[in-house]
Amino acid sequence: MDVTQPAISFSPDEDLKSSSMLHLADHFHRLATGATQVPAQSLTSHLRHTMADTDVVAYHDQLVADAGPLFLHFLASVPYILEEMARVGVALTRLSLARQATEPRPFSFFEIDAFDGSNGRALAAHSRGLINTFTTSPNKANQSHFDRHADPTRSLFYPQSFLTLQSRLFTEEPYGRFKEGFDYGYETAAFQFYTRDRKAQVNHIKPLLKPGALVFFLEKLNHEDVGQYLERERMKDNCFKTRYFTQEEIDWKRQQMLEQMQNGQVLMHELVEALSSHFKHVYLLWNSTIFYEFVATDDGARLEQFLNVLGPSHQPEGFCFEARAIGYVNCAPRSHLEEGADA
Repeated sequence: MDVTQPAISFSPDEDLKSSSMLHLADHFHRLATGATQVPAQSLTSHLRHTMADTDVVAYHDQLVADAGPLFLHFLASVPYILEEMARVGVALTRLSLARQATEPRPFSFFEIDAFDGSNGRALAAHSRGLINTFTTSPNKANQSHFDRHADPTRSLFYPQSFLTLQSRLFTEEPYGRFKEGFDYGYETAAFQFYTRDRKAQVNHIKPLLKPGALVFFLEKLNHEDVGQYLERERMKDNCFKTRYFTQEEIDWKRQQMLEQMQNGQVLMHELVEALSSHFKHVYLLWNSTIFYEFVATDDGARLEQFLNVLGPSHQPEGFCFEARAIGYVNCAPRSHLEEGADA
């Protein structure tokens, strides 16, 4: 496993043409149409009964009910991301309700290459339109499912890669409602399908954000210790994915897809350094096996406000390998990040 990051020049058009996102387009089409790799059982969380917050339960139920085939495959592949997205969605709704006292307006949420917009649609519905959502996806098969379930007064879909986005798109209808920029953003493990150049990828989206926006980055990361990486992969596959897929399906995906995906993955400190070059504050929110969720912003007070309304995470013991690293990470020396790696 190559965990080094060579110098890379960033060209959105060229990066899109050479990306795994396009090389795997046929496979993503089959996933998005439910033709292959369909989870063997309902994605309703086996931890649902442990969720004390009724809003989180309601968000969870909304998310599962209207999820498209590709998003269901995603939920079945990333341990306990369903529970995490419900937790974050409820917190963003509560944060936006609190902000209404001084900012009486709808807020905006940008999902970066996020399948059929399942999470964005759930957020718009849960917030009752307080948060309007915009989803990009280069896989056009996702649009039919989005159109089937979306309320266009709350959620819009753009059937292209995030790399094609320019600010001028938001001067046109129906996207004009987002012309002032986005209050919130969420990268749904998309960057790894293009290149390792996280600094340039974030640089491409930052002009679309409002000053002080909260931006979430869900990433599958490499690890400097190959043995540790493989242990987390084993945990993901053997202790979670077997709920939904046969061993044959898990092995097939590993052989067909993961090598290309891994080529775009970065190390934790590389991602933190890239985010820190664009944002004053970077916070590790969540980890499950080899998946990590960060939130970044230039507004420390807004981040604290969000954290104050964020409830507890829901995942079984043993899936979080970075427990001691949870918290602010942008100012921490690299040795601290490594010390937390085996927590």
